[in-house]
Amino acid sequence: MKRGTKITAIALVLLLALGYLTALVSSVGTATVSSDPAYKDEPVVGLVIKYRAGVVPVDVFGKQVSLNLAKEKLIPGVDIGLGMHSAKFETQLTEVEALEVANQVAKSPSVEAVYLDHFLTKARYNLSTPKLAVLKASPAPTKVVAKDSWSASFPDKARVTLSWTAPQKLSGGLLWGYRISRYDKVLEKYVVIVSNTKSRATSRLISTGLIAGEEARFKVATITKTSNSKYMAISKDSLVAKTIPTGLPNAPILQSAGNITSANTLVSWVTQSLVDRGGLPVTYTVTATAPDSSEANCSSSGVSCNLSGLEAAKRYQVVVTATNKRGSASSLPVTDTLDPMIDQQWYLDGEYGINASEAWKVAKGSPSIVVAVLDTGITSHPDLDANMLAGYDMITDPSNSRDGNGRDADASDPGDFVGTTTPSSWHGTHVAGIVAAESNEIGISGIAPNVKILPVRVLGIKGGSESDIAAGINWAMGVKINGIPLNPKPAKVINLSIGSSSFSTCYSNSPTQLAIDESKRRNVTIVTSAGNDNKFATSSYPGNCYGNITIGATGITGDRSYFSNYGGYSRTQEIFIGVDISAPGGDDRVGINKTADGLIWSTINDGKTTPGRATYGGEQGTSMASPIAAGVVALMYSIRPSITVDQVWDILSGTASSFNPDSDCEYQMVDTEMNDGSILTTGECGIGIIDAEAAVLAVQKLNK
Repeated sequence: MKRGTKITAIALVLLLALGYLTALVSSVGTATVSSDPAYKDEPVVGLVIKYRAGVVPVDVFGKQVSLNLAKEKLIPGVDIGLGMHSAKFETQLTEVEALEVANQVAKSPSVEAVYLDHFLTKARYNLSTPKLAVLKASPAPTKVVAKDSWSASFPDKARVTLSWTAPQKLSGGLLWGYRISRYDKVLEKYVVIVSNTKSRATSRLISTGLIAGEEARFKVATITKTSNSKYMAISKDSLVAKTIPTGLPNAPILQSAGNITSANTLVSWVTQSLVDRGGLPVTYTVTATAPDSSEANCSSSGVSCNLSGLEAAKRYQVVVTATNKRGSASSLPVTDTLDPMIDQQWYLDGEYGINASEAWKVAKGSPSIVVAVLDTGITSHPDLDANMLAGYDMITDPSNSRDGNGRDADASDPGDFVGTTTPSSWHGTHVAGIVAAESNEIGISGIAPNVKILPVRVLGIKGGSESDIAAGINWAMGVKINGIPLNPKPAKVINLSIGSSSFSTCYSNSPTQLAIDESKRRNVTIVTSAGNDNKFATSSYPGNCYGNITIGATGITGDRSYFSNYGGYSRTQEIFIGVDISAPGGDDRVGINKTADGLIWSTINDGKTTPGRATYGGEQGTSMASPIAAGVVALMYSIRPSITVDQVWDILSGTASSFNPDSDCEYQMVDTEMNDGSILTTGECGIGIIDAEAAVLAVQKLNK
């Protein structure tokens, strides 16, 4: 990331060596170890150990399992989620030395995999499972019924009670429990949601993965075992049971203006699908409120109504409320943006901006949508404070945290200055403002000014480790991590304005990749920056992971920012890979004497070392492009919280605007026929520039 009107490199050089270890333990406990010797000299700060399912990483004596196998002393680390724990070396080791220690730990039958934990610098008890053999399976359960079980105690949850009749014959086994599967629309198959109820009960309340108004389908199988628990059998699945769970309606989406006068009394809103209506009939009430609090109202069961009694010369703010027998939900108020510095924000509505003002006519974001900013932390700022949630500091190394300890509940940024030459960057504060600075008549406006920001501190004074970053992703989306409180406000969008400066690869079973895999299962979109090294983005961690959306940067002229990493053409795939899509990230080389000198204007702090006065400033980098994209995704989720990660990408890519026709980005574009027959046109800067207006309008049209 570059900052200032003159380009000075902030020391946020995040290094990840390609050669981390993957140790897979076979059934006899013998590990196979692989690594890339080209990176044998990269410093390693410890290991990340993925324990086998059922293993408790810390024994009854408080010792971390398997660390005693290492000749080199390993200091017990922390839970980072998804069955992984860290362990630290007393001092950094080379790749070769670390591999030797990892090989020793990998000999443990408790360990599934071991990874080397590189530092991204700045310059349980094993439960035996019965085997499937010998025992003949019983018949499947019969008379399986699914019923809507909405409860006023849990108004926001779709709930279904599943009941069935137990089989009469068990084929010589003992009834152990039942396996329940639910149809997954994304995967287009049944997936197991309860592997074994371990109960003779013939009913189960289901709430996970259900959407009010969307048909839910289930199957149940019988699980039996022998009297000595050595063998088990699973029956065939039952017939399908299905129902439509109900719930509160979604907030209506205004299609007409959010502010009206007596000259225009028609108010209309987007047709709501069965899902939007919570699976039930809905009535709508329109309330128009003037500044003096006088009101006019009308009701409808359709998609529009005419207000009467509006007084001349008054301007009314319009809100539409949808009501079903479960409750009500109201549209977000749409107000004119009056932030005085908005003229500095060329990237909102400029020629190669994102058409934000038009998008804001549809939505400015919902307070129920949370965007996690994994970064250096946050400083207090009047343009951010009202939208800020209580986050967490995930930095485990006290020498890197500058707050005197490891993990804690304080996500504030104490400053990342180095000596007297490199001042603190306040990087996290700038990124957060781009996403969600309030539309409050002061300062700037964020892309989604009504959403909430969850600050997660993963970068300290020296940078951050992969294990801390992976743990931050997991915590942000609601994964349980032992030793710290469960995140009460899981994020729907996670922004990672982090990029490396040396070749690195996010392997399929690395801690970060496993966290990103989990994010898709939880329907959380992760947005990452492509990096600022003017090289192939495939070399930049964590953007080179799979399943996240990697953002390149463009300048005020609609071309690639000179520093932005770019995509490379894959002859095997016949497509450009590395950068998925671009967003404005600033470029002062082509922005001098233009609005804000072509920089991205946002919240900042004027303290050189420790936090000082809240202020504003212009910076540039893919670190700025990524939160612009994250803000647009937050607007999309605000309109349709149930859209999937894949739908988010399909809409972003299908609505992107064009680059400058004379730019390198446009010149290198290549058409590729996809598996579904569609044509994907992409190039070194990705598929195009994100268009907020087109994206939110496309989300409106879903499920009509």
